[in-house]
Amino acid sequence: MMKMSPRILSLLAALLLAALPALAQDYPNKPIKVIVPYAPGGGADLIARLIGQQLSERLRQPVVVENQGGGSNTIGMGTVKRADPDGYTLGVATPVFVVAPLGMSTKPYDPLADFSPVAMFGFTPLILVVHPSVPAKDLKEFIALGKSKPGSLNFASLGSFTTQGLAAYLFNQMAGIDAVEVPYKGSAPGVTDLLSGNVQYMFNALPSMLGHVRTGKLRALGVSGAKPDPEIPELPTIKETVPGYVVTTWYSLVAPKETPKEIVEKLNREINAILAKPEIAKQLHERGLEADTMSPAELGEHLKKEAATWAKVARDAKLKSD
Repeated sequence: MMKMSPRILSLLAALLLAALPALAQDYPNKPIKVIVPYAPGGGADLIARLIGQQLSERLRQPVVVENQGGGSNTIGMGTVKRADPDGYTLGVATPVFVVAPLGMSTKPYDPLADFSPVAMFGFTPLILVVHPSVPAKDLKEFIALGKSKPGSLNFASLGSFTTQGLAAYLFNQMAGIDAVEVPYKGSAPGVTDLLSGNVQYMFNALPSMLGHVRTGKLRALGVSGAKPDPEIPELPTIKETVPGYVVTTWYSLVAPKETPKEIVEKLNREINAILAKPEIAKQLHERGLEADTMSPAELGEHLKKEAATWAKVARDAKLKSD
């Protein structure tokens, strides 16, 4: 085998670096696939299709949304991990992206090491709701009730290693409440049991619970965001009673590790421009999402912070992986 001299290797490296900007200029020249690791019709799916349509118009190439639900996101995100790092396979990442591996003894992927952060879409808060039979009219009374009767309250979750489950564990830790988790395989059966009074409280995405609150079937005690939500501005934030408690669900876009920086930055610019359009922000708001933007580096830091936060919550709650 012929051995190349250091000079030739340096020249080849320089030629490769020079070709990267041209690669970004030519990108894309074929359809882009966006993997949504959820079933069709959910929030992540609707958001991906709205932004995907806009991205297709701007890039002048089809953006095809493909649903690969199951495995707590790991099936779909595993597809993204294994794809060629060429910018033609992307994945929608939510908090489950960093939370799910925490509950698995065999990690299907490393959310920080196996992916390239691309762009943030936005945030939506969770809402803490209780059944009307719970004798607490506000969050202070609810916390006092939980402290006075340890183990008497139970909460619905979609599993310990989900956003809703860990949000409840974090709240219980910070508020000093000893409560019992009742896990469900989906949001719908958990909400059904909450409506019937079989469980006392639940954290869930605000848009999915707002109707029940407005009809009086459930009582809202607080919103988990950093500020009140425009959809229900009279509802106080949880952090007003439990200082430092802020939890949000977020939607973002990632690519396989080692996707060229120029392609990542091009996608980031285009998506940020889409999110800046008032009509798109309005449509996202109607889907319960407040549009927000980040650079790839900022999204990377956000993912690191989320992974560290939820890993600590899981350790403190002594949750065991499968």
